[in-house]
Amino acid sequence: MTAAVRRYQGRKTLNRVSGIDACGGCGRRVLDPDTGVIYAKSSRGYVVTIGLVRCGRIWFCPECSAAIRQGRTEEIKTGALRHLAAGGTLAVVVLTARHNRTTDLGDLVAALWGGPLLDDDGAPVLDRSGKPRRAPGAYQRMLTAPAFYGRPEARRTRKDGSQYVRPAEEGLRHRIGYVGMVRAAEVTRSWENGYHPHLNLLVFLGGELSGTPAKGDVTGHFEPSTEALEDWTEWLRGMWAGALKRADPAFEPSTDCTKANCKCDGKGHGVMVQIVKSADDAALIEYLTKAQDGKPRGPRPESVDHDLDAAAGAAMETARADNKTGRGRRSMTPFQMLYRLWDIEVARLDPDEAEGYGTPAQLRAWWAQYEDALAGRRAIEWTRGLRRHVDLDGDDEEETDLQYVYEAEAAPLDGGVILTAEAMRLVVDADAELAVEDVVKAETYDSAVDVVTALGGRPNHVRIATAEELAEAQEALFARVQERAEESRRQRRIAEFEADQAETPRRLVVGLIALVLDHAEGRAGWTWTWTRPAE
Repeated sequence: MTAAVRRYQGRKTLNRVSGIDACGGCGRRVLDPDTGVIYAKSSRGYVVTIGLVRCGRIWFCPECSAAIRQGRTEEIKTGALRHLAAGGTLAVVVLTARHNRTTDLGDLVAALWGGPLLDDDGAPVLDRSGKPRRAPGAYQRMLTAPAFYGRPEARRTRKDGSQYVRPAEEGLRHRIGYVGMVRAAEVTRSWENGYHPHLNLLVFLGGELSGTPAKGDVTGHFEPSTEALEDWTEWLRGMWAGALKRADPAFEPSTDCTKANCKCDGKGHGVMVQIVKSADDAALIEYLTKAQDGKPRGPRPESVDHDLDAAAGAAMETARADNKTGRGRRSMTPFQMLYRLWDIEVARLDPDEAEGYGTPAQLRAWWAQYEDALAGRRAIEWTRGLRRHVDLDGDDEEETDLQYVYEAEAAPLDGGVILTAEAMRLVVDADAELAVEDVVKAETYDSAVDVVTALGGRPNHVRIATAEELAEAQEALFARVQERAEESRRQRRIAEFEADQAETPRRLVVGLIALVLDHAEGRAGWTWTWTRPAE
């Protein structure tokens, strides 16, 4: 069975079990009923399906996740190679927490990389503008800790009222040349210890900065000393354990280990660090320059192969959680839950032969917990300024994720079929999408009619189309979808404006109350009066 088929089975299972509307309709709903759905063979030889709604949920959909993570991985790889070529250093870091079968996934995720701030009743705490406040997790505390980030020069007031200037203090980031990092979160589940969320970081080091990582510029590169890197990793272990203990003592990871031959090398299981450097900066620069200019590159030096493998491996380890599987039958990834459900409920496999573990009822309950904990969270995120430092555009937004998902649909098409919305509904309900794909792949387009009529559809609901007809259908579909997207954005802007107008009086009242309180406590240097309007 191919990985693509397995992802299809997982997505079909997601349609049935997800509590998220977008996931329930992914690959099922037709974008434009007037155009229908295109099944076609691309000029590159693979089959594409065009005209279905995609959810773009990197956490939950095996098909969308693969497309998004592939695009994000290539971006990370490019950034990593450029940084290495410039003389920088990379650190691959894995951050984990202690957990067991009773640990609440949502609480642990919030402890790791933050979440909404809640009051004693579990309701979101709002700031003065009415927006929900967020509580930092261990990851945010790591980035902002004075020992790491340093302290800027600041004016301070003594108890006697006199003022002084506290000088700026450098932190560990200055010693290791911290430029930024890519954070990618990953979740697995084991029978013994339940959900295991952890963070994979790709940290860009060895940069000389003028200003801060977020707003400054990289002016050069250097090789961080072994002592500086060891001091950073040692601080990171202690800081990480302390930050998680502060959130919940049960989450505190170990900082030492007595297990023989353990991969942690006796340093505990909360933090693992691997340093990556270029084998030959000059050779890598020459290779990348020729690649960008389109010049013939000739035989590739062994050092460049080493760098390409290192960057690709670091990027894959950081971003391609969708390619990973659990260890043995007592551990699995969330997508393996979907695959197991398909094996048991659709393929009718013996549960002992299906991958993973758990009954269908357990799998559904575990999946609901997973959706509840991860919905609305970013799986992959670059720190501010890092893309600029490695000359990359882009962002971390969901709209960009969807561009990766729909990217294949813009490919030139050689031939295929167009199904009406009604015919597509029959195919989807019968789980017959792969049958239509097989017909298109073999270029026996007439057989697509047989597939639809066998499901009770009408022959004239399948149209065989040439490359020119498919191009016209593509153009018409994209134009209609773009028009609807523009209208949707317009309506959203109107709704946001109306909501803002409705909110303005409340914000004014809150602001005036705050000013009055400031004045009453002697913090404001003016008097506020109100005069009744003339009648």
